[in-house]
Amino acid sequence: MLDNEDYAHGRRRSVDVGGLALALKNQGLGHGWGGWDQVQQGETRYAELLYEMYAQTQTTVTHCDTDPSPIEIPPETRKHLIRRLDSWHFEPHKLPDEEVLFCAQILFESLFQMENMQDDTGVSLNNISIFLKHLQRLYCGRNSYHNFQHALDVLQACQAFLCAAGVVPPVSTLCHDARSWRPDKREDRLVSTLENMDLFALYIAAIGHDVGHPGFTNLFMKNADAPLSAVFDGKSALEHMHYAILIQVMRHHALGSLLDRLNGGQVFRKTLAGIVLATDMSVHFEFMKNFGFLVAGKDYPLSYRKLLLCQALIKCADISNPSRPPGVSHYWADALMAEWNCQASLERLWQLPPSVQPSDTPLAQVRGQIFFISKFAKPLLDITAKGIPEMQQFADQCTSNLAMWEARRTGLTSTNEVPPPSPKTTAPVRSPADFLTSFPLTLPTVVRGYQDDQQSIGEWHTYSPSSPSSSSSSEAIPDNLLGDQLSPPVSPSPSIGSASFALAPRSSCSSLRTNSTASEAATVMRKAYEAGVRKKRSFHNRLSWTADLSPVSSMTNLAAASAAHPRAIATNTSRVDTPTSPYVSSFGVVVPASPEGEARCTIGSVR
Repeated sequence: MLDNEDYAHGRRRSVDVGGLALALKNQGLGHGWGGWDQVQQGETRYAELLYEMYAQTQTTVTHCDTDPSPIEIPPETRKHLIRRLDSWHFEPHKLPDEEVLFCAQILFESLFQMENMQDDTGVSLNNISIFLKHLQRLYCGRNSYHNFQHALDVLQACQAFLCAAGVVPPVSTLCHDARSWRPDKREDRLVSTLENMDLFALYIAAIGHDVGHPGFTNLFMKNADAPLSAVFDGKSALEHMHYAILIQVMRHHALGSLLDRLNGGQVFRKTLAGIVLATDMSVHFEFMKNFGFLVAGKDYPLSYRKLLLCQALIKCADISNPSRPPGVSHYWADALMAEWNCQASLERLWQLPPSVQPSDTPLAQVRGQIFFISKFAKPLLDITAKGIPEMQQFADQCTSNLAMWEARRTGLTSTNEVPPPSPKTTAPVRSPADFLTSFPLTLPTVVRGYQDDQQSIGEWHTYSPSSPSSSSSSEAIPDNLLGDQLSPPVSPSPSIGSASFALAPRSSCSSLRTNSTASEAATVMRKAYEAGVRKKRSFHNRLSWTADLSPVSSMTNLAAASAAHPRAIATNTSRVDTPTSPYVSSFGVVVPASPEGEARCTIGSVR
């Protein structure tokens, strides 16, 4: 990347501005997509949001200090981590941050044991090592659930599924000789269609699928009128952000060549985008329908068959907690509950509509688990096992866990028994100011409105907090925006040392752009629209974003078209959206009313 940002990616900024003008010219139909009263204001605001998304993604990646040296794992540490990684009873939350990073590196090392993997990708393990270091720092360590531990958990689950199917080697192969490992390529197996580049895309997506997660949900951002939600019209906003950041980190560490190859670059981008976007559970039922057609024998094109398989694997991994041993499953349910408690507190503080309603009694939590497993986790694992029979063992464990929860419900309803608490650790008290260090566009307008008076968008950067409960961003913030500290009753302790997004001092030399430069950019943007874009009411609710997607492209065109300039492409997918629960993308699904007339959100694993 060039030092002068006006020439980033080899283009002057005016070229990017002109490209935005062309992209918006004579596009779409309808009025009111962004809720703006005047068409000109709407066009300008949308263009500025696109520019903000691009600038802040660049800032997030380039201002995160990372040690450029490869990861070095002590031999004894490597041995005991390899043993842990080959176990389905894997518990990354019990590892120190350094060993969590080591585990991610080891999983990629085991993948590179496969024949021709390094030749096919053109990427070295040293490149991956530095990429993983950078990525870890872009996960928010303050999140009790959406942190780098969860990313590793998803990656390890993907490896376990593929290893059971004979597609990738067990991690323990690293303890033996260095001979290349060959997968089972029987032609009658659906999973045999996966090639090295598909597997590498799946691993990258797994470790990066939640990067930059702010700790609250898509529906929270929609209710708060967060700019990120407006950019993507409330459709998979977080997932698009994760993909955009992931792409930039890849480009920052010599993995960008995979995205730009003349032969295969576009396919890799679409595969990567399709896998990341599939983790939004608001498209869950559409996926279930399409994968059901696949296992029933529908003759999809090969590229779409492979994409559906990768999506099935990451979805099963993302919600693998109900199929883990009970103790592990309980931990992640508690971690999610702690994160939801913080979100609910923010909603009360900022007077937003409630989007999560955490279960506050043992019986309600048990009912939530039963609903989530029976409605989502078990059907997903069951249908995936039809396509990949070796995954039946994980579906069976999920069924066993469901029976355990049902037995517990029976005991609670018949005797009012209070079950023993699951193992937890107390989380540090979390201040609302901590959330102000999230990716800027995810923040409510009430907060950004205050900050915009003080800082320009170019002054966001990444840094490593000294403690989970303190933040310089709280300075001079009105009390009505911060309220009291948020302290969930109990939650797992977060990892320490991950990067977050914070306002730099006005005089900071690390700022990407000064106030005057940001103002100049906004002026240039407005002039471009005044000169080059025909003002039409048809700009709003752009139907050009809902182009008829073929089965091959499916929802991958939502993000893969341009990583540098994210596009707000709406999808025609079913959503579960209620006043008291988030989209299924956060597994906040309202459980049918209990005998007492209560409706509770399920507690599962989140995306």
